[in-house]
Amino acid sequence: MRRSLTALLVLALVSGCSSSGDADDTASPTTGASAGDAGVTVSDDTTTAPEITVPGGDPPTELLSDVVVEGDGDTVAAGDLLLADYTGVLWDDGEEFDSSWSRGTPNAFGIGLGAVIEGWDTGLVGASVGDRVLLVIPPELGYGEQGSPGGIPGGATLVFAVDIRDTFGVTDDIGGSAVSDLPEGLPVVEGDPGEPPTIDVSSAAEPDTSTSVVVVEGDGEVVEGDTVVVHAVQAPLSTGEVAFSSWESAPQSLPRDGLPGLSDALDGATVGTRVVSVVSADDNEGEALVLVLDVLGAF
Repeated sequence: MRRSLTALLVLALVSGCSSSGDADDTASPTTGASAGDAGVTVSDDTTTAPEITVPGGDPPTELLSDVVVEGDGDTVAAGDLLLADYTGVLWDDGEEFDSSWSRGTPNAFGIGLGAVIEGWDTGLVGASVGDRVLLVIPPELGYGEQGSPGGIPGGATLVFAVDIRDTFGVTDDIGGSAVSDLPEGLPVVEGDPGEPPTIDVSSAAEPDTSTSVVVVEGDGEVVEGDTVVVHAVQAPLSTGEVAFSSWESAPQSLPRDGLPGLSDALDGATVGTRVVSVVSADDNEGEALVLVLDVLGAF
């Protein structure tokens, strides 16, 4: 049986720092309490994995943070897709339990929305691209008394060094020009770049093969990288009723080869490009889909 493509839009690439609870979607800016005052130190070379030293003793009972290295990039806002490298260690013994550096690639995740632990939502919103942020997170803002599989015991205080590589959100300067010469049988997609699109499938044809077509050519920078950052709307082709929209949460990350023809459609694409992907029933376990992807960047 072919793998369903419906699941492809559950795209948040969060690993060890995912949250099991909900969070306020208006998370506070980075707290002013100092991790350095608690005796925690971290190396300041953001091109290499951080070396974290924990003093031991009783852990702090509040969230502490320091910007160890200051970046000069965009400010992280709640609802952004944040791209970051990180290393996490336990306060009690300094043992590392997770690190994106060991996997060789940063993680992308929605921030300020409850998709990650509350200590991250609170401690990283308001930081800047290029920052190395040192966080000391008490259990109630981490994994609580239950802990987490993979080396985090119940009641653990966590120490993270987080390098903010990029942040993606919808900005006012996203724009583009509609492509006038489009294939027949596509769903009609309306709405300006930077705004949620509407989908009309009344004149759409059931596709024999899946395809991805650029319907708006963006006027931003060319996007480069194997993973594209998009706002995405997904609907069954039979009804056009929206089943998923990242406009209601945070942008999503998607491999360029994640949908049929998407990589070719994005060749030379720029920020602001809008792509309509029509997935055939044969490629999606019997249900044809339409997806509208608005390109915000890539990594």
